[in-house]
Amino acid sequence: MHARSGDFGGDLRLELEPVFSALADSKASSLNQRPKQILRTLSEGTGPVTHATLDEMPQSKAVMYLRAALVATEVLPARDEQLASLERWLNAFLQRVEDPQERALISRFATWVHLRRLRSRARRRPITNGQCQTVRHDIYAAVALQRWLRQRKSSLTTCDQAQIDEWLAQTGRKHTQARSFLTWSAARGHMPAVRIPPRRTSRTTERLAEEDERWQVSKRLLHDADLALTDRVAGCLVVLYGQPVSRIAQLTSDKILAGAGGVQLQLGSRPVEIPEPLGSLLLELAHGRQAFAVLGQNEQGPWLFPGGRAGQAMTASHLTVRLNRLGIRARASRNTALLDLAAQIPASVLSDVLGISITCAVAWSHDAGNARLGYAADIARRELRKSE
Repeated sequence: MHARSGDFGGDLRLELEPVFSALADSKASSLNQRPKQILRTLSEGTGPVTHATLDEMPQSKAVMYLRAALVATEVLPARDEQLASLERWLNAFLQRVEDPQERALISRFATWVHLRRLRSRARRRPITNGQCQTVRHDIYAAVALQRWLRQRKSSLTTCDQAQIDEWLAQTGRKHTQARSFLTWSAARGHMPAVRIPPRRTSRTTERLAEEDERWQVSKRLLHDADLALTDRVAGCLVVLYGQPVSRIAQLTSDKILAGAGGVQLQLGSRPVEIPEPLGSLLLELAHGRQAFAVLGQNEQGPWLFPGGRAGQAMTASHLTVRLNRLGIRARASRNTALLDLAAQIPASVLSDVLGISITCAVAWSHDAGNARLGYAADIARRELRKSE
């Protein structure tokens, strides 16, 4: 049984016909009480359904699935939902900042440091939940810092080095996350010139305790047929190739190249040869992948890891949860893999085959003690000059 306009009572408004056409392939059992309530609300409104119409509703999974179904069938234009959600959050958050000067300063910081960068990135690839969480944490930290200064009868414009050192010396994520705001404020003259120590990198601090753990995990992923194929492939790409979960979730099936010489996977500008049995697992996943959209057309599209929203890939957060259930710590496993790879191959090759920037590849080579670091640094300088 399929969704019908009559299921929701009353005559169907002309503007809603595309909505119901988009949901025509959805089984009625998929339309539980919450989506039906949303459709009734839409039927009581006026005008066409737009992104703004759905934005005005309380955000829920039902609204999210409905929006995805409408985008997949081109009833609504595609947009980056992570970025749109962040912008909605920021507008609401700023209204709760009481001091108008602080509100204006944080708005400029969020717009010119974070949103401008994310909007530019969204034109090339989807924004991840982790990137949006970083923005939220930076803004929370900026508000907390200014509140802390007020409690000490100071402010951003009158604080001194001793107060900044005291703030940064305290334990807790918000104290380290304020660095971005402090660096920007000092550079723009919003505070006195103070020294802000660099943020510690997680490259060498967050690793697997034992190198052997990485190989034990990869052996299990490669050979345990009782594990879900999705988890086996995704886990191997983290543990063996140092890929971030956010990038794995966005892989498309056309990145898998099969030929007489074997299987290759394009992670960067240069395809990397995939040995067996992982090569066969990749091909099996590409041929057998299935979408499970809750609403709308249920087609896997181009994604190697289709998600629960029509026409969209699996979210990085959901894939991370799946890997966590297997005991795979993605960040630590990725760092361990990258350090191992960076110790064996030049940074320029690491950048090409893994799809990371040459600057990042040079940093990994440095941490890994790669003897070819001088050559890698020269490559990095040339790349930086090209971008200037």
